Amino acid sequence: MVAGIICILAVVAPAQTRPAVAPAEKPAVSVQLISLHTSDSVRLDGVLYQPLKPGPVGLMLVHGYGGTFYGAYFRQLGQAVAEQGITTLALNMRDHDTGPKASDFTDNQADIAAGVAHLHSLGLRKIVLLGQSMGANRVLYYQAAAPDPIIAATVLVSGPGNLFQWNVWQFGREKAQESVDEALRLRAAGHDRDLMLVDLGPLGKALYTPRYLLSLRGPEAKSDPYQNISKVKNPVLILQGKADKLIEPDIAERLHKAAADNPRVIVVYVEGADHGFSQHQSVLAERVLGWIKSAVPE
Repeated sequence: MVAGIICILAVVAPAQTRPAVAPAEKPAVSVQLISLHTSDSVRLDGVLYQPLKPGPVGLMLVHGYGGTFYGAYFRQLGQAVAEQGITTLALNMRDHDTGPKASDFTDNQADIAAGVAHLHSLGLRKIVLLGQSMGANRVLYYQAAAPDPIIAATVLVSGPGNLFQWNVWQFGREKAQESVDEALRLRAAGHDRDLMLVDLGPLGKALYTPRYLLSLRGPEAKSDPYQNISKVKNPVLILQGKADKLIEPDIAERLHKAAADNPRVIVVYVEGADHGFSQHQSVLAERVLGWIKSAVPE
């Protein structure tokens, strides 16, 4: 009896077939870790996203304070843009990550130049610079300090504005000025490379040398984006999230106003996006890619 039941079940049960295995698709983008050296022999690590069929346009991603080439939305953006034929390089600046800061803001000119030179060496004729947060100040200074004809366009995402004014907004003018005055005293006493503890409000506390602090927000700092954007003549996209709590809500408009002589500057706000576009990475990629395609024709 038991054998009969087993026999019936064997007849009724459907035959098990293995699903066909689709052949593995060849990746549309190659991803390569790289190391570059600046003109003053500083090693910078980064990642290069290369399309199988690259066009003539390249994109360089420049992080902000405490950032890295693999942080924020850089990986998703690099992949998405490269899939559309745009070679993308995300590169550490020499003051990357959150350790003690001892360099000078203007040193980032050499850092960006190393990345631009590498993209150019790959045969790219037009390069777009994208700066995230303080990276916006970096890419603006790079262009203001030495206009580079290969830079075809600029993208500024979540720019913080003037860095001394950002501290005033966070702490009030008196406390913001105290840290600058302390750095000036240390520099005058010959301690420009000693470490001082700096309060960054929502970003925590960090160790800066007086040299580093003064290069960002001292009386002779060259990091002011409002002055520097006035010297940029290529198309500029300014992107700001409506839910960004780390910067003042009108920074994008201030940058736009400072670039009044450039008719090719536009501002785009993204509803709900925070400082790092953490929940809006696909929207950011769509906005950036669409704008590059229109602003930098191949």
